[in-house]
Amino acid sequence: MMAVLLGLLPCYGIFGCCQLFLVAFLSCPFVLYQGSLEGYVLGGCHVVDEWSGPLIFLSFWLGALMMVAAQGRESYCMWGVVVCCVMAFSSYNFFWFYIFFELTLIPVSLMILQWGSQPERVSSVAYMVLYTLGGSFAFLVFLVCCLLEYGSLFMGFSWDVLSDMGLLGFVAVAAFLVKLPVYPFHLWLTKAHVEAPAVGSMALAGLLLKLGGVGLMRVLLSYGQLSYGLTVFWGTLAMVGGVLTSLVCCRQSDMKALVAYSSVGHMSLVFMSVLSGSVVGWLGALFMMVSHGLSSSGLFGLLGEYYAKIQTRNVFVCSGIGVYYPGSSFYLGCLVVFSMGCPPGLGYLSEVLMGMGIVGSYPGFLVLFGFQGFLSGVYSLLLYVGIFHGSGTGSVQPSPSELTKTDILGFFHAVPLFLLFMFPFVI
Repeated sequence: MMAVLLGLLPCYGIFGCCQLFLVAFLSCPFVLYQGSLEGYVLGGCHVVDEWSGPLIFLSFWLGALMMVAAQGRESYCMWGVVVCCVMAFSSYNFFWFYIFFELTLIPVSLMILQWGSQPERVSSVAYMVLYTLGGSFAFLVFLVCCLLEYGSLFMGFSWDVLSDMGLLGFVAVAAFLVKLPVYPFHLWLTKAHVEAPAVGSMALAGLLLKLGGVGLMRVLLSYGQLSYGLTVFWGTLAMVGGVLTSLVCCRQSDMKALVAYSSVGHMSLVFMSVLSGSVVGWLGALFMMVSHGLSSSGLFGLLGEYYAKIQTRNVFVCSGIGVYYPGSSFYLGCLVVFSMGCPPGLGYLSEVLMGMGIVGSYPGFLVLFGFQGFLSGVYSLLLYVGIFHGSGTGSVQPSPSELTKTDILGFFHAVPLFLLFMFPFVI
């Protein structure tokens, strides 16, 4: 009996990885169940529905892979990220969602401060906290006004009043613009990614950014759509910003900065798909959040391992690394292809559905949507070719041929994307 109780205590390292994988598989019947009881599985203020279930499973899955990436480091920060994200995704009350929405900053900040390698990590944490808390303050004002007006913060009600709120409706989405993030509220993300260790970047890109998408869905479900003018304003800002950040990616030489800027472009599409208000757009946004969570987390995990071997993030210095690590080059190539939205990856389905939702509701965004998709392919190929093509560098030492951490991270990030492309109804 004592052994069973000790087995339920959170661990780190390989035991923590096994624990989270076990929790992920045992939770499948609950979080991925698409039946009439899906809103009552957890009871109270925490429920599972079609929008939160896949992201809860993603939290457990990525938590296990974060344990792999942090192997040798003794910390419960990964458990903190997973628990806070699961509680936030399943919250059906805006008060508890806001609490866990902000609590996720604590373990991520600790990971950056403890395991970051540069002194600039302190300023990057300050940027992240100030940006996210500043945006969340506007959301807190919105919640207080709604509580005083309607007497409840329960997400099950539908008031359809957001389009008539004027300035209050304008600030209602401010927290999610920062958390996703959407241009021009993205400056904290690149600094945090560059200074964070691999496991911190996996938590940021894989889980924390998805809180903004789920929160925006919850607000629009409870308080209705924004007015047409505000939707066009925010949508234009997001789409133009996505194109600009994609152009920045095309001239980046820092591997982690390139993947970080690409996240801004992908999340701008999620933001616009949710604002479109169409079912197909929301489904595409959900697919993109799952796809981006796996592909970006995998890219950061593999690039973090390369940085540990070479001690540089410069694409040109890493040129030819595939000569020494041919196995991991296959997995990183798969993740790059899936990230740019090509089959057979879930990102392809998500971009098709998001395109139908965005262009169907706002045809004027067709050119920006297509141009951003083209740029996504350009910078993704530049990243892969820059790293793996070339004669190699003398600073890289060959590794043993046995199964390495990069192979584990690449396999468990890439294979789910392929399986979800073949069986998307699981989501």
